[in-house]
Amino acid sequence: MRMMTPVTKRLARFVFWLTVGLASAAAVAKPGLLFEIDATESGAPPCYLFGTIHSEDPRVLSLTTPAQAAFDQSTVFIMETIPDTQAVIRAMMAMVYTDGRGLAQVAGRPLYEQTVQALAERGMAEEAIKDYKPWAAATLLGMPEAGTGEFLDIRLYKAALAAGKQVQGLESIEEQLAVFDTLTEEDQIALLRETLEARPTLPEVFARLLEAYLSQDLARLERLGDEYLRRGDPQLAARFRHAALEVRNQHMTARMLAYLRSGGCFIAIGALHLPGEDGVLARLVQAGFTPRALD
Repeated sequence: MRMMTPVTKRLARFVFWLTVGLASAAAVAKPGLLFEIDATESGAPPCYLFGTIHSEDPRVLSLTTPAQAAFDQSTVFIMETIPDTQAVIRAMMAMVYTDGRGLAQVAGRPLYEQTVQALAERGMAEEAIKDYKPWAAATLLGMPEAGTGEFLDIRLYKAALAAGKQVQGLESIEEQLAVFDTLTEEDQIALLRETLEARPTLPEVFARLLEAYLSQDLARLERLGDEYLRRGDPQLAARFRHAALEVRNQHMTARMLAYLRSGGCFIAIGALHLPGEDGVLARLVQAGFTPRALD
């Protein structure tokens, strides 16, 4: 794997923070973060579905004994999107306007200046963000502060490569970012404005999500995600939830079925994709599988 620069590390964090706070409280979640799923091929080893949170907290990075054992015995590692250098470059291209416009022209000077000031506090120069689309600026502002960039998804990805496992992604980077590009510019500007207004409360939001995750409480994570969404425009939240959660859950579930039938895989996706009537767990049951909570 090619080494990432500080800029690409920041963008890799951006790519994997897309799912935080996007869950719906439509159904009661099963307990735990690790699920065993029997393969349908005779004699094939089971697969495991593991819910992650995009954190570099040492308590998150230290897998439980059952999760570590499941990872170690699997020959195939599957994640949302493979964070290689090419994916990060494509993400950078998707984040900016290429038609001569810039963030100030699209969002207006007052909102632009607020954004520049807020991102300057995170060490980003105006020159680096002036061509950003509003959704890109909003997402960078909505990420938790990070130091090393060695959060759980990246740690598992590197461990899988080091162990010689086959590594697969369920989505392309373009599919992930389409969540935002399908929003109108009006919606993108509203998302940026809401994110700027919510900045003082975001550390508390992240802390509560982390606490729920460490407690392995999917139902609580689900409620917190819904609470987070309700703070903004409900119509924008509904459109965003549909694109970021429901559509992606459908695609990711469909693409993991072949691996589940063959067995021997460890699938790591954001924990907030698991619960709910439209969550991956419910969709797997509909497809004839029986996920069993292990941890």
